[in-house]
Amino acid sequence: MQDRIEPLMRELTDEMSRGYRAFSAAAGINMSDMMAIRFVRDQEGQATPTALGRYLGMTSGATAILINRLEKDAYVLREQHPNDRRATLLRVGPGAEEMALPLTRSAKRLRETVLADYSRGDIEVIERFLSDIVAALKLRNATLEEDLAVKGKEGA
Repeated sequence: MQDRIEPLMRELTDEMSRGYRAFSAAAGINMSDMMAIRFVRDQEGQATPTALGRYLGMTSGATAILINRLEKDAYVLREQHPNDRRATLLRVGPGAEEMALPLTRSAKRLRETVLADYSRGDIEVIERFLSDIVAALKLRNATLEEDLAVKGKEGA
């Protein structure tokens, strides 16, 4: 049974990526822009340009260019940090909220359709499995990023 999970996870990842590529193309933005908007939204008003750049694996200059592009179309807004005048926070702007409505509705319908056939107990197992996978991936990715940063410093 476990030998079927890995290919299904890979297929799930591929289909999620395919959906994001199609949605970003339909919205007229690239994948980095889409990922940036999602990151800012998920940070609930606490996203910083530095954290965004780290998340996307971009230099500070490339991150600034991306933020400028997203700000131009009101996908992302910059705000002064309430406790640190030197810091900037990012939040989702009205352009992104308007753009995301069709995707949000589609995702909700998809979840409702798929989950309708599962019992509450099944859904609890699915939630636990997905939470465990996400936690394991976050730990693995942080370790990989740290290893890459060390290798980058050694190679410099």
